[in-house]
Amino acid sequence: MRMSSHVAPGVLMTATIGGGALALQRVIPARWALPDVLVALLLGSVVVNSPLGRGLGLGAHDRGRNRYGVGLAFVGKTILRGSVVLMGLRIEADLFHSRQLIAIAVALAVALPATFLVTRAAAVPLRVPRRLADLIAAGTMICGASAVNAVAPVIDARRQEQGVALATIFLFSAVALVMFRSVAAAVGFEPHQGGIWSGLAVNDLASAVAVGAQMGPGGAEMAAASKSVRVLMLAPVLILFSLSRREIRRSGEAGRTDAPPPALWGHVPGFVVGFVLLAVARAAGDHQWGHAAPWQAALALDRRVVLFATVMVSSGIGLHLELKGLLSAGARAVVLGAVACATMSTLTLAVMRLTARGAALELAILSAASVGGGLVAWQLARRARAFFATAPRASLRHAVPAAVLLNASPALSGSGPHRRATGEHTAT
Repeated sequence: MRMSSHVAPGVLMTATIGGGALALQRVIPARWALPDVLVALLLGSVVVNSPLGRGLGLGAHDRGRNRYGVGLAFVGKTILRGSVVLMGLRIEADLFHSRQLIAIAVALAVALPATFLVTRAAAVPLRVPRRLADLIAAGTMICGASAVNAVAPVIDARRQEQGVALATIFLFSAVALVMFRSVAAAVGFEPHQGGIWSGLAVNDLASAVAVGAQMGPGGAEMAAASKSVRVLMLAPVLILFSLSRREIRRSGEAGRTDAPPPALWGHVPGFVVGFVLLAVARAAGDHQWGHAAPWQAALALDRRVVLFATVMVSSGIGLHLELKGLLSAGARAVVLGAVACATMSTLTLAVMRLTARGAALELAILSAASVGGGLVAWQLARRARAFFATAPRASLRHAVPAAVLLNASPALSGSGPHRRATGEHTAT
């Protein structure tokens, strides 16, 4: 009962804003209408940046102490994941075609390593520490804040680096919420294609589903499906980061023993399993009951629940869009985040377009050029960093003889004003 009283205020606030967004959609003229999730997002951001938000204590510095923080966290985690599970019941077997499945597989196989390599390479001239660069890369490649928080202990990241990475990742999730729908329309994506691209390119789960919902009917479900596949990549990424860190520790500290790398199954989220199970249940239900009234009523109820949960989550995102919080990330981290997000979104977009056209040769060239080019850029950046790191040591070695001569000079080493001034001996 005590827990529910703590959760209720934040849940009721997001429900109120989400319901207001749905009501507003009914009165806005069709030519000015925006996606309901975007309206909920905008309403939430207006509230948190207004005097009302300050009066309610909705700012980031008050969120842990006010009466809304626990409920907002509940919406952003539990309700979000529950809605993703329920989206599995909306996945029709004929929504996925072979080309779409190929596009998802190729996009992840190409975009993930290329984004990591390009981010690592860009971090060198930007002078962003490697751990911070790895956190930004992980959040961009996999699932936003969840990936950042999972990778941080594996690579021994500092709290400050973790905070900067989270702010950077969330900033570009907000950018995607505003821009992706226009980009998808410009390249001629249908709602299902736009949803898949949203799941492949947008940083965090909540924003990916919200962007997918903007694409049109079926967009949110396809975003959840492709994002679920992408989330599964967290386990092997954690294994690779762990192995890489173990090698660094071995080279730096002889004899140190390390914990074994994390187990694969331990990092498969339960909501992904639930999503898959309900997708299988939908296929079996369609085959068994088809157009039966009870089955269709259950599917209609599922659609309404998912819609309302999605606008609640979107309003919760808006309530976290404090302007000063978005601007708190360092300039160099923001530039690196822009590079990472641009790489991930551009490559996934290109892969989807080429796959839809059946351009196998161009797709192979793009894949090889992306991964190969990223690897070359990373190696060049590593060599440049090693060169500049050893240059100061070389200059110190060359400066040693001069220092020896200076120390041997009678004016500095003999008895006289200098030595008396340093207190090495008293005057006679």
